[in-house]
Amino acid sequence: MESINNAAFTLQVSDRGFIDKLLINDDANSMNWVVDPAYMEEVGYPDEDKLFGHFDVTAGGKEYGSISVQPLLTRTGPNGRTLSLAYAFDRFDVRIAYDLESDQASLRWHISLHNRSSEELAVDEFHVWSALAYIMYRDPDVRRNISQSCAAFPSISSGFSKIAAVRRSGQGPHLGVYAVKGVTRSVGTYCRFENNFFKNVSPSLDGILFHKLVLAGTGSDDPRATASDWIYCPDGAEPLVLQAGGTAEWEYIMLPFADERQFYENGLRLGHPLVEYSPAAVAGGTFQALFHLPEERNLRAVWIESNEGGRLLRTDASGLVKRTDNGGFELVAPMAHPGERKLVVELDNGKTDFVVFNVMEPAKEMIEARADYICRNLYQDENAATPHVFLPLSNQGESLGKLNLVLMKNLMGTYDADQVRKVENSAVLYMKTKWFENGDFYRPAKLYGAGDFYRIIDFDYVAHVYYLLSKFQPGQLRHARPDDYLKWAAEVMIVRLDEKLHEDDREKKETQMLGVYILFIKDLLQDLARRGMAGLHERLSRLWTDAGERLRLETGQYKGAVTEHFYDNAGFGPTCEALCLLGHKPEAQRYGELLLANIGFSNDFRAQNPDRWWESLSYMIHSLWGGMVSASALVAYEHLRDPEYLKAAYRAAMPVFYCYDWHATATGKKLERGQAASTYSVAGPNLNRPDLSRNRFGQSVFAEDGGLFAELFGNASGDDWDMGEELAAYLAGFGTKTFLYYQDGEVRCVNGEIVKRGDRYEVTSYAAYPREFHFYEANASFQAAPGEEVRTVVFEDGRFSHPLLNVKGNQ
Repeated sequence: MESINNAAFTLQVSDRGFIDKLLINDDANSMNWVVDPAYMEEVGYPDEDKLFGHFDVTAGGKEYGSISVQPLLTRTGPNGRTLSLAYAFDRFDVRIAYDLESDQASLRWHISLHNRSSEELAVDEFHVWSALAYIMYRDPDVRRNISQSCAAFPSISSGFSKIAAVRRSGQGPHLGVYAVKGVTRSVGTYCRFENNFFKNVSPSLDGILFHKLVLAGTGSDDPRATASDWIYCPDGAEPLVLQAGGTAEWEYIMLPFADERQFYENGLRLGHPLVEYSPAAVAGGTFQALFHLPEERNLRAVWIESNEGGRLLRTDASGLVKRTDNGGFELVAPMAHPGERKLVVELDNGKTDFVVFNVMEPAKEMIEARADYICRNLYQDENAATPHVFLPLSNQGESLGKLNLVLMKNLMGTYDADQVRKVENSAVLYMKTKWFENGDFYRPAKLYGAGDFYRIIDFDYVAHVYYLLSKFQPGQLRHARPDDYLKWAAEVMIVRLDEKLHEDDREKKETQMLGVYILFIKDLLQDLARRGMAGLHERLSRLWTDAGERLRLETGQYKGAVTEHFYDNAGFGPTCEALCLLGHKPEAQRYGELLLANIGFSNDFRAQNPDRWWESLSYMIHSLWGGMVSASALVAYEHLRDPEYLKAAYRAAMPVFYCYDWHATATGKKLERGQAASTYSVAGPNLNRPDLSRNRFGQSVFAEDGGLFAELFGNASGDDWDMGEELAAYLAGFGTKTFLYYQDGEVRCVNGEIVKRGDRYEVTSYAAYPREFHFYEANASFQAAPGEEVRTVVFEDGRFSHPLLNVKGNQ
């Protein structure tokens, strides 16, 4: 074992060649930024071969790995601050060096593969594990997960790949990894986890996500890993060919960074272009990007790639690029058709960088198509084996999110009596006796294990359905009156929040967890008071304020971050939102930092989602909690007024729509209009499930896997199992609202497009049902009249106005 250090880092390399400790010297938490083998031994994970610095090679039809070779470890450099490892194989050598000598502020990581033979060597695969500390610790004291773990957000690019490793507390220093030599083709993941959900244990889930850099090949021998991936693997697995005596080299520089801005500024200083871009555009609108080039570099060309009908198209966009006053470049490009796009920037030295964005149908079109699909294809009538259910069948309340979306759409958009009737049938004739014995809200049905327990958070979704039904007019309902549904919603929420109404410890503890009820609890209480239901209002209000006070008092322990898992954005997202709604801003700020650390930033809009892994066993878009985290971040912005929350909320929202996008071409799972798939696996490859690499899927894919997944998802009959609630959350926020804010003295827009004409700004909303425009820093807001939709407004002289031609429905 050898250690080296400089002003920025301390590094320890084991005799087996992997890094077992990497510290940032001015880190008050002394976090180990790589996976610690001692922790793996503690929890029993057999993955030494995946620790930082291990590698595997496939060449000449044979497989090689560093785990089977004892490296020659030497210390070099004038001050002995470089550790070099040499691995000798039959025809080639791999050399890895960690250099703290050349620059006191950084760590240089050199990798080379040298063909020692007298013949050409074809390297089909070459992967190096970069196992950063992406860990959910098996520790109910959540502070360990907050201070000693990171989320890893990759940006993969032809010449300028990088990884932002963000500490989960949001408190810097964080760790940036920047490619400065060679091509990094991708970043794959492997997950090791343990889930004790059915052992009636809460918290029940822990795990490690190991990352590996793909330097040659695709990272997997499974062709499904790249089957539809025209964005990253248009030519499949091209081998790396080394001539006799030839060497291929890669180099990465690691730097601490304080925040997202410094992460990208560090990259610019190291020669990476800095590109700001809108993650999504609407068909018929424009895509906008700003980019700065490193010093002494000039722009050679700019183009946009797309896939139409299976053909790759390249559209020159160089003529649309304009110089900006600060020496950068601006691109505004019209987008006629939906589908993913790849904006490529070529520098004068031939190196290219790119970003990936999406062009979507208007959100209103996607939501109304989704509601139509749900009611036409998923509803089972009275003659079905399970009448009045919306497929897929599930014991989990998440499956009711589809009903809430349909009701929200009918309240806010186009009313369809048949859609409301089907949801009401399900709410009364199926839901009530499914989740409660004989329909008695005070006797929850034990649906899990062998009838051992029930999940408290299921009741959030049940109560939301009843609350939304209470918003309709009496003549629009068939089975009960609006006040009846309001009363039912209140009673379900009382059972949800009152631990005294439950016998077992698991259920008692879970009443204290936040959940999706945060979306409607405030409105529910207001309606109870307005409709004269004083007894229910008083009881529920007391439970709600008590919950908020408990969260406030426990903020120092971050107990709101724990759900049925050890650390979960399903905990800290709603907790931040609850504290905002209850006026506890300092406490909300502490949880808000966890939110910001959880939402990715990347050159690919699909990798800007909230960080989750357990359904996919890889970094993923999870439609439900991606949408809920986005909603919580937006509420945090509205209360705390930091634009970082606004930008993060929108970054989190756009990947969620990819799970509904029937125009997507770069993923194996294709969707019908209105169909959905609850998850997108971001990594390429996903080594646990290569078929899910950069692919959408639903829980039905796990039904035949056996074990835990078979128990959880054995009755899943489709891919949109836990979907809908996230779009209900969207409709309550970005579904109606567009925002302006200042950045570097310029007016920027979120959830819309902005065109500047002198001192006049024309703002066009992307909202599904546009009704509100806000510019908080200018103390200006615009509210449409009741029932009115306003697509475009003008901001001028410190206030909003709108032309009459843009009233209701104008797209």
